Amino acid sequence: MDTKNDIKWDIDVSILTNRFILKELLKVLGIATFVTVAIVLLITLPSILGGDIHSNSSNARDMKYALTLIGMLFFFTALFIFVYYGNMYMLSYSMDSKSVSTISRTEQRGKNSKLNFLLIIIGLLARNPTATGIGFLASSHQDQNLKWKNIKKATFHPDSSTVTLSAGYGEKSIVFCTDDNYDEVSGFIRSMCSDSCHINEK
Repeated sequence: MDTKNDIKWDIDVSILTNRFILKELLKVLGIATFVTVAIVLLITLPSILGGDIHSNSSNARDMKYALTLIGMLFFFTALFIFVYYGNMYMLSYSMDSKSVSTISRTEQRGKNSKLNFLLIIIGLLARNPTATGIGFLASSHQDQNLKWKNIKKATFHPDSSTVTLSAGYGEKSIVFCTDDNYDEVSGFIRSMCSDSCHINEK
């Protein structure tokens, strides 16, 4: 339902076949991969400095183990997205004269809450503060509200009916539109962005 100064719509977005979501997912997995590689390098650093990295079979096994873990991370992440989420993420958007809101719909919120609760429990049982922290952090960030006055850059992608909004300091919103409402939404965003907002066309 839309009013003069309010636009709302629902959309189901593919996760693994949507280039915008896939890019963000790969960033997260990339960080996890970087941390894993960094840990392995720290463990094997004495052998590397000593020049016996090739002669020590345990070092080779450690590196193979790390690479296997990275491969398993990517594989099981993709498998989990297909099995648990059905490769779809259910979103609602709301725009008014003050901000743009991205909201996880009720069914999606329920799935996310179960997963976040599981992460918290696993973290507590395993005494792993990282998993616990991720669970708490994710549960508090299911929705996003971005003020128009804070937006520094708006990039329009008419070929995929998508607009990316950046407010700086890592704050970003991806607005997925339908083919029918892209022109209306993109026009509204252009009218709401401040003069200091950089407009980019893709």
